[in-house]
Amino acid sequence: MKTTKNEDIAYAMIPFKILSWPVGTWPLQTYNRFAFIRFIVTIGILLLMQLILNSEVCLNPSNAETNLDALMLIVCGNLALSKVMSFRVHSAKLIFNFMSAVKDYDELNEEKKRMIMRRHAYMGRVTFVCVMLFGNVCAAILTAVPVLLKDNKDINMTVEDILQFPVPSEHIVLLLKIPENLYFLVFLVEYTMMLFTLAGNLGSDLLFFGIVFHLCGQAEILKMQFNRLVNDDGKTTESFRLLIERHGYLLKLSKMLNDAISSVLIIQLLASCVLICTCGFQFIIALNTRNAVMVVKAFVTLATLMIQLFSYSYVGNYLKSQMDGIGYSLYSCSWYGLPTNIAKNIIFVIQKAQVPVYLTAGRFFVINLETYTSILKTSMSYLSVLRVMINT
Repeated sequence: MKTTKNEDIAYAMIPFKILSWPVGTWPLQTYNRFAFIRFIVTIGILLLMQLILNSEVCLNPSNAETNLDALMLIVCGNLALSKVMSFRVHSAKLIFNFMSAVKDYDELNEEKKRMIMRRHAYMGRVTFVCVMLFGNVCAAILTAVPVLLKDNKDINMTVEDILQFPVPSEHIVLLLKIPENLYFLVFLVEYTMMLFTLAGNLGSDLLFFGIVFHLCGQAEILKMQFNRLVNDDGKTTESFRLLIERHGYLLKLSKMLNDAISSVLIIQLLASCVLICTCGFQFIIALNTRNAVMVVKAFVTLATLMIQLFSYSYVGNYLKSQMDGIGYSLYSCSWYGLPTNIAKNIIFVIQKAQVPVYLTAGRFFVINLETYTSILKTSMSYLSVLRVMINT
């Protein structure tokens, strides 16, 4: 399908702008007072939710089910805070990558290159749909569960027993003596907090995935150019010097992206392990008590967490494979037909391409599919211990 450059840019970037612009982390925004206010409001809402949740745990330490929900939301809120703040602190690196992506679309001069970029934009959209679908279903279930449980309560129970909100805050509401006619407003405010947590956490992830997929598309285009570097007559069809510079430029972009996300990924890995154990523990308790509502809630939440972790692992693995393939594509061309002064430089390009490009957590944990498997094994081991504690 023939499309204009503006349509290609919109297709690739609008979904991620929808999630990141409200929280003030969209890299192509105008960084003015209004953008700063959106950022501060987001931080304030997330901090308010953390204050409510931690206070609720302190006021009601004996309710294990509510405290498990609070722990899950506390960890998700901390993740959202760290990602929003990190993307704001490292905004220059993200801006550089996104401006480079816009320039790539503006300089498109070949339909085959456009199809490669379109395919990687489609990969970003598929990831967007999958992650946000599960994320919104999870938020909707967490909001609906208090209503469903409230309907199942006995009519003779006290207000404290019946009072339920999306964010565990029953004791805070009673302590502040909020009038009953404002309970619906409190419900809406807490649901808004969950939406900001969703946008700050999963929305930041999707913003990062989108630009990484674009970088992978540029790496594939570079591989195509290296493959056709020499034609059948032994003449170069591309400027070898420009291709070498382009390779170095892509390595620079990947390093900037890794610097922007590296510190956050440490928190992400730890949080994923804790949350998988927590949700698995809730799932086991719900099965033992035959609570169908809690089974569905725990299952959907667990699926969302595993999809989020798998997305990071897949993106890290895909980036490494695309960048590693650049050296092989150069070796596969008819380099033996090149002039000697050009052919001797190929070995240096291949050597540079052999340095693996990873997404790293704290610069020492590599994010790939092996890491995903390792985290799942660790989480299941801890969960087995918790299951034994329940049975005993």
